[in-house]
Amino acid sequence: MVKKAISLFVAAGLAFAGVPAGAQGQEYGPNSVWGAVPQGVEGIANAVLLDPSGKAISLMPVADGKFAFRDVAPGQYTVALYTASGQEVTRACPLALASGSVIEAIFTCAPVPAAAVPTGGGISTTAWILMGAAAVGITTAIVIASQDDEGSASPFR
Repeated sequence: MVKKAISLFVAAGLAFAGVPAGAQGQEYGPNSVWGAVPQGVEGIANAVLLDPSGKAISLMPVADGKFAFRDVAPGQYTVALYTASGQEVTRACPLALASGSVIEAIFTCAPVPAAAVPTGGGISTTAWILMGAAAVGITTAIVIASQDDEGSASPFR
């Protein structure tokens, strides 16, 4: 009887504190988003549930590297992990929560590729600089060579 009362007390405390009780998601109840801090990521204090526009919906403390958002309305979300100072460290892959489902936030999706640098169709800045330096060098060499020339190359000189 005492063990059962203690178990219920601990379970209620975990539910109200938002601390995940298990590792597979079934214990969070319907309409839940849960997850764990990725291996190798340290200093995470909070998990923030974000809507598709990036607006914060809910903040949950991270305990023992885990978090859970309960009673979340069905929809599109992502989860961002933050340090205690408010610096965002990483974001989960986008997720779609269906009515009555439990979904895990995964942090291993491929990063968004950077913008491609245009290729072809022109001369690079380095090429222009080298061509300019070559033109100056050739011009200087011609001027120096013509100053030592005793004979005039042009009859008008």
